[in-house]
Amino acid sequence: MTNFKERWQDAPIVVYALMLLTILMFAMMFLNPVVWLNGFTTVNMLMNGRIIGFMMASVNHGRFMNLFVDLVILFFVGGQLERLLGHWRLLAIYILSSLASLFTTGAFFGLDTPTVTAGTAILGLFGGFLMLGDGFKEESVLGQVARQYWLFLFLTIGLQFIVDHNALYAMVGGVVGGFLSSMALGAPKVGKINPLNRVVSGLIYVATMILFGFLGMNH
Repeated sequence: MTNFKERWQDAPIVVYALMLLTILMFAMMFLNPVVWLNGFTTVNMLMNGRIIGFMMASVNHGRFMNLFVDLVILFFVGGQLERLLGHWRLLAIYILSSLASLFTTGAFFGLDTPTVTAGTAILGLFGGFLMLGDGFKEESVLGQVARQYWLFLFLTIGLQFIVDHNALYAMVGGVVGGFLSSMALGAPKVGKINPLNRVVSGLIYVATMILFGFLGMNH
């Protein structure tokens, strides 16, 4: 019984659940397009109580290649992060990164701009690792992993700038949202983070979302 409990606690069950929901949501494009189309959301829709639509957008993709790449990233990066931070923190970072990318899109393109946020929510997991590298500089392994992810993000964002620079805003919003939310939530399984840094990060996140909401009203 004890071994089962330990395996259950160590297994990245949230990542597995997100992967399953993402695949099912993509399948709706072919099985029930109406459901799939409901997986697009806007800031105004969320503010009007369409929380289910926002959650659907957080696991929605429009292209198979994007789906495949994001599933690979979610499995490896998300699995590692979930083991380091715990189940509910990983889920919270994912959702808050999705929310940050949505509001970033709204700030630059308007609050009624429809979007999906699965890819940018997954990028937020990289932000969680960047936080670990910054918050635990004495841990050389975390620092090394964070530097590798910095390089990956730099190349990804650079490529996206060439292909479709309009998507950059949401991508950056997801990464920064992941960094701030993970700092605010802390990482007790890894070590203690300065409480002041956690509070400040949380306040910056909330203040930025409010600011972006007001900026989006001008579009």
